[in-house]
Amino acid sequence: MKSLRRTLAVGAMALTLAGFAIPAVSAVPGTARPAVTREISVMKTWHATVQCQIVRISDNHVVGYDRAEGTGNTEQAAINDAARNIPVPAGHYKRHCDAKRTW
Repeated sequence: MKSLRRTLAVGAMALTLAGFAIPAVSAVPGTARPAVTREISVMKTWHATVQCQIVRISDNHVVGYDRAEGTGNTEQAAINDAARNIPVPAGHYKRHCDAKRTW
């Protein structure tokens, strides 16, 4: 059995190197195991500081600015999280949110 596996494995490698790809499952039925792929990756946590205008709805006047910080797996996700963290009082809305700092 080992010699059959070895022959099939060598044949499959020769076909693969020659430009032909065959699936490993068809080489020996019932003995193929799925390949486990393990990747090492470093996840960076992005931080962002965002500043938005706070606008009163009744007269559409800017009453101030507010800043907040947020984090995320990407730079844009950190900016979006920081914009969500800005508190908006009742009767107001926020606009023109600018990223002041990302790291």
